[in-house]
Amino acid sequence: MEIESTAWFPLDEHAPVRDGWYEVQLTSGETAFSKFTDGAWTEKPVLAFTHWRGLASDPSAGAGTEENIGAEATAAEGVRAVWNAFFPPPTDAAKPADTPRSDA
Repeated sequence: MEIESTAWFPLDEHAPVRDGWYEVQLTSGETAFSKFTDGAWTEKPVLAFTHWRGLASDPSAGAGTEENIGAEATAAEGVRAVWNAFFPPPTDAAKPADTPRSDA
């Protein structure tokens, strides 16, 4: 499934009409994501951005896929689980019971 993005909108001329996540273009030319909530950009990147665009030109195309806190929490837990799998916390270091026995 391919996602159609909207055109880029200059930040100083247009603001989104709906709350949600948007792709933003940084002054360096790179892209990032920022959240637009209650008429203001929140959770924005450290670097300044000049343009934004939505991920779907027709908002009704995503009907029934409302963003909710439960989905965000589940995604965050998944990211944390993957992070812990690759970089276990020091408290999860191998315990004496986990070390292989020399007589096995």
